[in-house]
Amino acid sequence: MPECVVHGDAWVGNVAATADGPVLLDFERVSVGPPEWDLVSTALKLTTTGAVTEAEYAEFCELYGTDVTQWEGYELLAGARELRMTTYAAQYAAAHPEWHAEAQYRVDCLRGRITDRPWRWAGIM
Repeated sequence: MPECVVHGDAWVGNVAATADGPVLLDFERVSVGPPEWDLVSTALKLTTTGAVTEAEYAEFCELYGTDVTQWEGYELLAGARELRMTTYAAQYAAAHPEWHAEAQYRVDCLRGRITDRPWRWAGIM
């Protein structure tokens, strides 16, 4: 897809539902780049965290007009996002011992010790 403005941290937590419609939040990672970067965040909700069902993801793809998991670069961007999600968990767990197990679980997933997907990662915080 052609480069465009991307949010950089596209996920449902950065959208506020208002009476006038959705409002995007959290713009510190906005840049120009591949729109697939934002789409990968939603795809990971299916393939990595299991936070959405296949039907929900299919509906998203139908409305958006593409399924980024079918794109040849998906694995590369998905891996980068998963690494980012894992390092965030490790950073957070350093100050919050109750998240140590989740951070270790994510490391184990990325190292290939847990193979069945989705991995069902828990949200941090």
